[in-house]
Amino acid sequence: MNILVIGCGRFGSNLSKELSDSGHNITVIDRDNERLSMLGSGFNGVKIKGIEYDNEVLMQAGISNADALIAVTPYENINITVSLIAKKIYQVPKIIARIVNPNRQYIYENLKIETISPVELGVTVLKDKLSVTSYHKIISINDEYEFIEIMIKKDKRFTVREFEDKYECIISAIISGGRAKIPNKDEKLMLGDKIYCTIGNKQAERLVPAL
Repeated sequence: MNILVIGCGRFGSNLSKELSDSGHNITVIDRDNERLSMLGSGFNGVKIKGIEYDNEVLMQAGISNADALIAVTPYENINITVSLIAKKIYQVPKIIARIVNPNRQYIYENLKIETISPVELGVTVLKDKLSVTSYHKIISINDEYEFIEIMIKKDKRFTVREFEDKYECIISAIISGGRAKIPNKDEKLMLGDKIYCTIGNKQAERLVPAL
């Protein structure tokens, strides 16, 4: 993908390097040469010094051919302005803006701009690390359901059918004794089995302490 990253602070520079290393074509815009230097000599993308919302600068960066624009400066007004230019003028398919002040989330919602909050992400990561009843979320399916991996650490002796009915989930696979298999509805789940299932977020929270 051709991705424009607006802002090259700690968050923007790390994001740009990660995306570049993943094979994307990255162009970074920042008005400060010192911040651009944070990318280092090994950065394979393009660095452009200039006012982040200046039309000529954006054109030089290739905004007309961009697949995505990510505005992550530490200034709310710049992130909003660049996002609106990308959306209204250049119809960039994917636009994500950093929220500096979480209390201003409503502005982005009204403008229908997708957002990311490093503060909230940091809090979420910290909560996950502190959690004593955790499971591995493989992927979020939507706002209500997720696909998880969890090990049975209590000898409950549910059948697959009983387990699915009790926790309102669908078991896709089981690893038992080191062997993976698609489960039979009537077979019993054993202590030490690792299960992969689709489950609602609230049910997952109830499931962890039970197992």
